[in-house]
Amino acid sequence: MKINDALIGLILGIFSILVFLMAQTFPVIPGQNFGASLFPTIIGIGMLLCSLLLIVHGIKNRKTDAPMAMPAWLRNRASVLRFLLIPATLVFYFEAADFLGFLIAASLLLLVLFLAFKVRWPIAIAVAVIGALVIHFMFYSVLMVPLPWGLLEPVAW
Repeated sequence: MKINDALIGLILGIFSILVFLMAQTFPVIPGQNFGASLFPTIIGIGMLLCSLLLIVHGIKNRKTDAPMAMPAWLRNRASVLRFLLIPATLVFYFEAADFLGFLIAASLLLLVLFLAFKVRWPIAIAVAVIGALVIHFMFYSVLMVPLPWGLLEPVAW
Protein backbone atom coordinates (compact mmCIF):
# COMPACT_ATOMS: atom_id res chain seq x y z
CA MET A 1 0.00 0.00 0.00
CA LYS A 2 1.43 3.35 -1.04
CA ILE A 3 0.57 5.97 1.53
CA ASN A 4 1.20 9.67 0.98
CA ASP A 5 4.47 10.85 2.54
CA ALA A 6 2.70 13.54 4.58
CA LEU A 7 0.71 10.92 6.50
CA ILE A 8 3.80 8.75 7.07
CA GLY A 9 5.71 11.86 8.15
CA LEU A 10 2.98 12.75 10.64
CA ILE A 11 3.07 9.26 12.17
CA LEU A 12 6.88 9.29 12.27
CA GLY A 13 6.79 12.77 13.84
CA ILE A 14 4.50 11.63 16.64
CA PHE A 15 6.70 8.60 17.25
CA SER A 16 9.87 10.72 17.25
CA ILE A 17 8.40 13.10 19.83
CA LEU A 18 7.52 10.11 22.01
CA VAL A 19 11.10 8.80 21.66
CA PHE A 20 12.48 12.23 22.59
CA LEU A 21 10.19 12.59 25.63
CA MET A 22 10.87 9.05 26.82
CA ALA A 23 14.63 9.62 26.51
CA GLN A 24 14.37 12.59 28.85
CA THR A 25 13.21 10.24 31.61
CA PHE A 26 16.42 8.17 31.49
CA PRO A 27 18.62 8.53 34.57
CA VAL A 28 21.68 10.78 34.66
CA ILE A 29 24.97 8.97 35.16
CA PRO A 30 26.86 10.60 38.06
CA GLY A 31 30.21 12.08 37.08
CA GLN A 32 29.44 11.93 33.34
CA ASN A 33 28.87 14.84 30.98
CA PHE A 34 26.19 12.85 29.18
CA GLY A 35 23.81 10.14 30.27
CA ALA A 36 21.77 7.30 28.88
CA SER A 37 19.44 9.77 27.19
CA LEU A 38 22.00 11.26 24.79
CA PHE A 39 21.72 8.86 21.86
CA PRO A 40 17.94 8.30 22.06
CA THR A 41 17.51 12.09 22.18
CA ILE A 42 19.70 12.52 19.08
CA ILE A 43 17.78 9.74 17.32
CA GLY A 44 14.45 11.35 18.27
CA ILE A 45 15.59 14.72 16.88
CA GLY A 46 16.86 13.09 13.68
CA MET A 47 13.58 11.22 13.22
CA LEU A 48 11.64 14.47 13.76
CA LEU A 49 13.70 16.19 11.05
CA CYS A 50 13.06 13.29 8.69
CA SER A 51 9.35 13.41 9.47
CA LEU A 52 9.26 17.13 8.65
CA LEU A 53 10.95 16.45 5.31
CA LEU A 54 8.41 13.70 4.57
CA ILE A 55 5.52 16.04 5.42
CA VAL A 56 6.89 18.77 3.14
CA HIS A 57 7.43 16.25 0.31
CA GLY A 58 3.94 14.80 0.78
CA ILE A 59 2.32 18.25 0.70
CA LYS A 60 4.24 19.20 -2.46
CA ASN A 61 3.11 16.02 -4.24
CA ARG A 62 -0.47 15.86 -2.92
CA LYS A 63 -1.91 16.76 -6.33
CA THR A 64 -0.05 13.99 -8.19
CA ASP A 65 -0.03 11.28 -5.51
CA ALA A 66 -3.14 9.55 -4.26
CA PRO A 67 -3.45 9.51 -0.45
CA MET A 68 -3.42 5.72 -0.59
CA ALA A 69 -2.84 3.39 -3.51
CA MET A 70 -2.32 -0.35 -3.75
CA PRO A 71 0.95 -1.23 -5.52
CA ALA A 72 0.84 -3.55 -8.52
CA TRP A 73 2.77 -6.34 -6.80
CA LEU A 74 -0.08 -6.81 -4.30
CA ARG A 75 -2.34 -7.87 -7.17
CA ASN A 76 0.09 -10.67 -8.11
CA ARG A 77 -0.47 -13.80 -6.01
CA ALA A 78 3.10 -15.09 -6.55
CA SER A 79 4.59 -11.80 -5.35
CA VAL A 80 2.45 -11.81 -2.23
CA LEU A 81 3.45 -15.43 -1.49
CA ARG A 82 7.13 -14.54 -1.93
CA PHE A 83 6.68 -11.60 0.42
CA LEU A 84 4.99 -13.81 3.05
CA LEU A 85 7.71 -16.42 2.64
CA ILE A 86 10.24 -14.10 4.32
CA PRO A 87 8.57 -14.08 7.76
CA ALA A 88 7.62 -17.74 7.29
CA THR A 89 11.30 -18.68 6.96
CA LEU A 90 12.05 -16.79 10.19
CA VAL A 91 9.35 -18.77 12.00
CA PHE A 92 10.75 -21.97 10.46
CA TYR A 93 14.24 -21.12 11.69
CA PHE A 94 13.08 -20.31 15.23
CA GLU A 95 11.13 -23.55 15.43
CA ALA A 96 13.54 -25.92 13.65
CA ALA A 97 17.04 -24.62 14.36
CA ASP A 98 17.50 -26.38 17.69
CA PHE A 99 16.56 -29.74 16.19
CA LEU A 100 18.12 -29.41 12.73
CA GLY A 101 21.00 -27.13 13.67
CA PHE A 102 22.01 -23.83 12.15
CA LEU A 103 23.79 -25.23 9.10
CA ILE A 104 20.94 -27.46 7.96
CA ALA A 105 18.15 -24.99 8.81
CA ALA A 106 19.92 -22.01 7.23
CA SER A 107 20.80 -23.99 4.10
CA LEU A 108 17.20 -25.17 3.70
CA LEU A 109 15.62 -21.78 4.21
CA LEU A 110 18.12 -20.07 1.90
CA LEU A 111 17.47 -22.72 -0.75
CA VAL A 112 13.70 -22.26 -0.45
CA LEU A 113 14.03 -18.47 -0.70
CA PHE A 114 16.37 -18.64 -3.70
CA LEU A 115 14.04 -21.02 -5.53
CA ALA A 116 10.99 -18.90 -4.70
CA PHE A 117 12.77 -15.87 -6.15
CA LYS A 118 13.54 -17.87 -9.32
CA VAL A 119 17.26 -18.55 -8.85
CA ARG A 120 18.33 -21.59 -10.89
CA TRP A 121 18.75 -24.87 -8.95
CA PRO A 122 22.54 -25.28 -9.23
CA ILE A 123 23.23 -21.70 -8.19
CA ALA A 124 20.61 -21.82 -5.45
CA ILE A 125 22.07 -24.98 -3.91
CA ALA A 126 25.66 -23.74 -4.09
CA VAL A 127 24.95 -20.29 -2.67
CA ALA A 128 22.64 -21.67 0.06
CA VAL A 129 25.26 -24.12 1.33
CA ILE A 130 28.25 -21.80 0.95
CA GLY A 131 26.28 -18.90 2.43
CA ALA A 132 25.26 -20.95 5.47
CA LEU A 133 28.87 -22.08 5.97
CA VAL A 134 30.23 -18.53 5.71
CA ILE A 135 27.58 -17.14 8.06
CA HIS A 136 28.24 -19.98 10.51
CA PHE A 137 31.98 -19.32 10.42
CA MET A 138 31.52 -15.59 10.97
CA PHE A 139 29.13 -15.96 13.90
CA TYR A 140 30.48 -19.13 15.52
CA SER A 141 34.22 -18.69 15.07
CA VAL A 142 34.82 -14.97 14.64
CA LEU A 143 32.06 -13.40 16.78
CA MET A 144 31.87 -16.35 19.22
CA VAL A 145 28.07 -16.56 19.00
CA PRO A 146 26.90 -20.04 19.95
CA LEU A 147 24.81 -21.52 17.17
CA PRO A 148 22.86 -24.77 17.52
CA TRP A 149 24.44 -27.86 15.96
CA GLY A 150 21.26 -29.97 16.04
CA LEU A 151 21.59 -33.12 13.96
CA LEU A 152 25.23 -32.32 13.25
CA GLU A 153 26.19 -32.46 16.95
CA PRO A 154 28.11 -35.76 16.53
CA VAL A 155 30.39 -34.21 13.87
CA ALA A 156 30.70 -30.73 15.41
CA TRP A 157 34.24 -29.45 15.48
